[in-house]
Amino acid sequence: MFDTLGMLRIGLLLLGSIAAMSSAQCLTGNDQPETMNQNAHKDITTARFKFAMDTLSKTAQIESQDNIFYSPHSLHQALSLAYFGSRGTTESSLKAALHIPDTVSKVDLQRYYIYENSMKILREANSSSSYEYNIANRIWITNARKVRTCMLDLFSNELEQADFRANPEAVRSRVNDWVSNTTKGHIRDLIPAGGITEDSDLVLANAVYFKGLWHSRFDPANSKKDIFYASGSRSTFVTFMRQKGSFNHVVSEVLGAHVLQLPYKGDDVSMYIFLPPFATARSLSDNQTPNSQAADQARDGVRQLIERITTTKKGSDEFWELLDDGMPPREVEVSLPRFTVERDLPVGQLLHALGAGEILMPGVSNLRGFLQDGEENLHLGDAVHRARVEVTEEGTTAAAATAIFTFRSSRPAEPAVFNANHPFLYFIYDRPTKTILFSGVYRVPSTTSSDSPVSTTAPA
Repeated sequence: MFDTLGMLRIGLLLLGSIAAMSSAQCLTGNDQPETMNQNAHKDITTARFKFAMDTLSKTAQIESQDNIFYSPHSLHQALSLAYFGSRGTTESSLKAALHIPDTVSKVDLQRYYIYENSMKILREANSSSSYEYNIANRIWITNARKVRTCMLDLFSNELEQADFRANPEAVRSRVNDWVSNTTKGHIRDLIPAGGITEDSDLVLANAVYFKGLWHSRFDPANSKKDIFYASGSRSTFVTFMRQKGSFNHVVSEVLGAHVLQLPYKGDDVSMYIFLPPFATARSLSDNQTPNSQAADQARDGVRQLIERITTTKKGSDEFWELLDDGMPPREVEVSLPRFTVERDLPVGQLLHALGAGEILMPGVSNLRGFLQDGEENLHLGDAVHRARVEVTEEGTTAAAATAIFTFRSSRPAEPAVFNANHPFLYFIYDRPTKTILFSGVYRVPSTTSSDSPVSTTAPA
């Protein structure tokens, strides 16, 4: 039985993984070039980073006043799989959305995923089971279409044909059961009733399960209720976890935020928390005129932080440096909320914002690369990306910030205080692969019987 503390689970109605390739002309005119692209690994890693930044920026515009939690890594894999079977303008739009440079071919991308899967197996074999990060993939294609033999070979472990026309509800149940089993029962009913119809012809599904235990766990005896100051006038009593210890921590002048790293056991994967100053992080109020809302959004510290990270080279460079090893260890008093967030990402809106919306449009989407010549085209239906995060004393993270603001090079009085009592930005990052596994914005605590709203004046 798995401990439910400190887990991230995610389901995504898209995706499959990449297996070995058996045809010489399945993805390109020559899938077995004589020379290897020596820069492909670096170029694809950079493309993924840019995609993570782009999706964060677009998602923050779509979900401007609510919590955000999703997996850019899984979303990139999902769109990459669709990219392999795409042609025409669908191919070019996906390539641009994925930030794949012209120097990287589909073969390069496919080889990278083979390498990535191999490294994952090696890491699992050599790990001490300090954390779990498992991805499972499955593709369901209607049995009314003839699939290319090379695609059947390429996805031999993931591909399954199903009878959408005769019993679409049975296919929906099969997909949902697969997702639920893969995520240990924590993502249920991913595809809603009516989500698959007799006209559906393709489901690409990905399920990701993450469980991490803190390298330095929080003692539950130190946890206590305090006020979380959400945006505007909303404030709520929540349980804060507390500890004092040595953590990597800086104050970034470039980003205008306090930054804290909370590693999981094994030290490969960490939670990074980016906290803007208190006054700006909660500037949005509940009752606003359009003009006042626009003014408050301009002052919104979380929004400003995302813009600095995602739209400026200086901010992006600073962000990447901090993730890789730009922070010194120091004594820090940490206080952050225990929370659970489950969100459905509006993938359809996001794909349109990324310029790749035609993949969802019947009669426009071109995914003929999956099919034998002469077969009727495929298209994806609605896309669903559901993610759930639990942050507890045992593991899996969230964070907070303090109103103190200094330069990155400064050394505030020991110990530093990192009090996450207002909205913040957080990431779960795999340093060896330079991959952002999950991204989130925490703005509003969920209201439960133990977490109740309060009427209070925020500290100055």
